[in-house]
Amino acid sequence: MHILGLDISSSKIGIALMKDDQLVISEVIKFKSNLSLEERALAFRERMQKIEQHYVIYDVYVEQPALMFKGGKTTAFTMAKLQRFNGMCCFIVREVFDQDAQMVNVRSARRVLNIKVPRGGNTKKIIIQEVEKRMGDQFKYNLTHKGNPQPGTDDRADAIIVALAGPLLE
Repeated sequence: MHILGLDISSSKIGIALMKDDQLVISEVIKFKSNLSLEERALAFRERMQKIEQHYVIYDVYVEQPALMFKGGKTTAFTMAKLQRFNGMCCFIVREVFDQDAQMVNVRSARRVLNIKVPRGGNTKKIIIQEVEKRMGDQFKYNLTHKGNPQPGTDDRADAIIVALAGPLLE
């Protein structure tokens, strides 16, 4: 039985498929900016159907979308779009896996996994390092020419955190 963790945003979806704390799939779906939300949802459904054909999914955990503004970084339009797309993806999870996605609060996930992100710290970098420490060689990624993790690595890492924390939060 497998556990699926998803980090959903309107531009990318991080996917982590775990079995007994072993990472089976770690990937990111990147959407072209000219696609509508509905077209993105169809691409997501196609990927979920392929996963469903090859694996028995016991539980699906989804990172809960932001519920509050982040000081100038998030507009009401962006939050509404994210909530809308998250709902579409959760409906697809229900349709494909015949179960409801369980929402995971990111702060609760970090707390239950004892991940500390200091105020003002580089959250993405800390989460990637934490996943590297926990998953070892199972979590591989490429670096950009400037030595930073390739875009989407943080989404993959977030999906892994959601998959690891989900069962502990029930």
